[in-house]
Amino acid sequence: MEVNIINTNKKIRMTNYKKSRLPLALLIVMAAGIGSCSKNFQTINKPWTGSTVATLPQIYVAFVSNLALSGGDQNDDNGWLYPITQQGMVYAHPDFPYASTGIWSSFYLNLSNYNAFMGIVAASPDSTIYNNVKLMMKVLRAYQAIKVTDFYGDMPYSKAGNAVDYSPSNPTVLKPPYDSQQSIYVSCLKDLEDAVNGFNASDPNQYSFGSSDYVLENDISGWIKFANSLRLRLALNIYGKDPADATPQITDALTKPLLSDYTIDNIGLYPANIPNMDLSARQYTFGTECRLRMGTTMWQMMSTTNNPDGSGIFDPRCLIFFEPNNAGDWNPFPQNPTSSTPPEGGDPYNTLRDADWANKNGTGSTVDLYANFNYYWSRDQTIPELFITAAEVHFLKAEIDARGIAGTADLAAAKTEYNAGIEASMNFWTQAAINSPVWVVNKPAALPSGAMISAVEDNPINLLDPSDVTHATAQIYAQEWIDMIRQPWDAWTLLKRTGGLTPMDQNNAAGYTQTYGNYNRYQYPNSEPTFNNANWLAETHNSDLISTKIWIAP
Repeated sequence: MEVNIINTNKKIRMTNYKKSRLPLALLIVMAAGIGSCSKNFQTINKPWTGSTVATLPQIYVAFVSNLALSGGDQNDDNGWLYPITQQGMVYAHPDFPYASTGIWSSFYLNLSNYNAFMGIVAASPDSTIYNNVKLMMKVLRAYQAIKVTDFYGDMPYSKAGNAVDYSPSNPTVLKPPYDSQQSIYVSCLKDLEDAVNGFNASDPNQYSFGSSDYVLENDISGWIKFANSLRLRLALNIYGKDPADATPQITDALTKPLLSDYTIDNIGLYPANIPNMDLSARQYTFGTECRLRMGTTMWQMMSTTNNPDGSGIFDPRCLIFFEPNNAGDWNPFPQNPTSSTPPEGGDPYNTLRDADWANKNGTGSTVDLYANFNYYWSRDQTIPELFITAAEVHFLKAEIDARGIAGTADLAAAKTEYNAGIEASMNFWTQAAINSPVWVVNKPAALPSGAMISAVEDNPINLLDPSDVTHATAQIYAQEWIDMIRQPWDAWTLLKRTGGLTPMDQNNAAGYTQTYGNYNRYQYPNSEPTFNNANWLAETHNSDLISTKIWIAP
C-alpha cells in the first residue's frame, strides 16, 4: 500500500498562502483513495520518476512544513488576534473573515502523516532503533494539537487521521468523534512526559533524520528541553481547571532540563536554516491592507509618558517592535477607539521603503498618523516562527513561584526568574534585529547593556510587587505577553487561560467588550457539519458559537 503525504519535498517548499483549502473530509477521502489504488490505476498513480513510497525523513519534513503559518493564519494574527490580545490594533476591520481554516487543515493533514509514520515504524523488523524519531513526532503532534484545540476547544483527535484504514466494513474512520479539550491536554501531557523520559542521546544505533531535522538538527538534549518546556506550558494552561493532572506534571518538569539560554533555547522554524522556506505570505499579510498599528496598550507598557518624541520610552524593545508615524511621532492608535478617533491612512508596509524608508505611501488625508509595527518584521523572511522560547519558560517558572503552585509561594524566587525572562526577551529580540539582513534604519548596534536591562526591570510598571501576589502575577503575565509579540496565538491562550489578566487598556473598555468580547473560540470549518455532521451535531447541538468559552478558560 502506498502512503499519500502532503508536502514531501525534502527542502520544505513552504508556499504557505497557497496551501490547499479543500474541505478536510474531501482531502481525507482523496488520501484514502490514492493510498489504496492497487488495481486498474497503477499507471495513473505512479510518479514519472522516483519511489512511490514516502520515506520516514520525507514524512517528517512534510509534518514540519505543515507547522508553518499559512497566509490565512497570518491574516488571523494581524487582523484579529492582535486586537483581541491587545498586542496591537487595527484601524479598520479586515476584509477577510475571522478564523482561517488553515491551522485546522494543516493539523489533520499532519495527523495522517503521523499515523503513516508510526505504521511504517511498527512494520519495521527492529522498531526500537526508531525510538528517538518516534518521540520527535509525538512532541510535534502535541505542540500542534494544543495550538489547534486552544482555538476550537473540543475536536476530533484520538480517532482522527486514520482514513488510510477505510474499508466498507470500517467506514467510521472517515467520521471521527470529538475529544474533549481536557482529554486532549491530558493525552498530550502524557506524550510529552514519555518523550522527556524516553529520548536516548547515548545510543549510537538510533535512527537519525540527518539533515532533514529542521527543528533541532538531531540535538536530542535540545529535544528533551523542548518537550519538557512544552509540558510545563501545557500543565500551567490547565492548572486552574485540572490541578490533579497538572500539578504532578509541573512538579516533575521542574526537576528535568528546561529551556533557559536565550542564545540557543528558542524553538521554532528558522528560515535561514531551511532551504527554500517560502515566507512571502508574511509580507503579504502585513502589506495587503496595511491596517495593523501599535496600540495604546503596548505603548503604556513601554513608555512612562505620551510624549510624541519618544522621550518616555524606557523599554528598548519598543524601538524594535514598532516605529513612529509619518511625521516621526510616537502616536499609538487607541486600543478601544471611539467615533471621534481620527481616521488612519498610509501604507507603512510597502516595499518602496527598502530604498526610501520614509515613504509610507500616503499624503494629505491618507497620511500615516499612527505608529505602526516595524516595517522590517514584515519584510524580513529570516525572523523565525517561534514555538516556545527561553524567556517564556522563565516567566512560567516565575508564575509557579509567585503562586506557590509547586510548593510555598516565593516572590523572591519569582523575581529572579521574572528578571531572567525580561533579560532573555530583550536580548533575543535585539539579536534578531542585529542579525536581520534587510534591517537598515534604526537597527540596533549591540545587545542592551546591563543598565538598560535594569532600567526595564526596575521601572515602576515592571518592578515585581513583593507585597501582592495577584499584582505580581499580572506583571509576570504582562512580560510574557510582550515577549509573545510574534506569537499572538500563544498570547491568545494566555489571555484565555488567565481569565483576561494580560494587559488591557481601560479607556473605553466597554468598546473593547462590544467589539471583541465574544471572540472566545473559532468556529469549526464548514467541512465538519458537511462531512462529519453527526459528530459535529453531538458536539455543538447545532449551535457552533464563537462566544462559547474553551475549556481552559475560567
